[in-house]
Amino acid sequence: MYIDAHQHFWVYEPREYAWIDDSMALLRRDFLPGDLKPELDRNGFQGCVAVQARQSLQETQWLLDLAKDAPFILGVVGWVDLRSPQVRSQLAAFTANSKLVGIRHIVQSEPDDFLLQPEFLRGISALEEFDLAYDILIYPKHLPVAAEFVRKFPRQRFVLDHLAKEEQVLFPAILAGQVATTIIYHSPRWVPIARFVVGR
Repeated sequence: MYIDAHQHFWVYEPREYAWIDDSMALLRRDFLPGDLKPELDRNGFQGCVAVQARQSLQETQWLLDLAKDAPFILGVVGWVDLRSPQVRSQLAAFTANSKLVGIRHIVQSEPDDFLLQPEFLRGISALEEFDLAYDILIYPKHLPVAAEFVRKFPRQRFVLDHLAKEEQVLFPAILAGQVATTIIYHSPRWVPIARFVVGR
């Protein structure tokens, strides 16, 4: 089975997607399951994983609703407030839907030490209980902190989104290996090629 393991959907609204700048002007339109399905079929893919693009509980529910109506959406990586004292109740509510497979926070837009903040660490510690992966979305400058972060959770599954944006600088396999090795050493449950491949 071939799966597009990192797919975004949205109803485009400039204020909510301000990160889509002029260099990505082609993305300034709606992208919905009906747009993706013909592309998957044409390229021999059987499904996809939908990944959050907005940090709200409403976004997570919306993606799960899309997955209900579009069976080829095989999983959803959503958002919950990992710093909230109510994080377990949020996770419990969403994991009633088996298509929730992971959680992501847009760490690349946060302070450099965000991954190590106590409230965030407390939230991450709840994910294993619900059998959820955590998608790390960072820039290369955050990799040393990310290595320290994953070291704290040896049983947690992690995904490195976009190879920490290293592919935007240099993409040879040796560099990808350096990025992966930094974390694999600390976490046997690390997915080194981010969501370019499917696997655990």
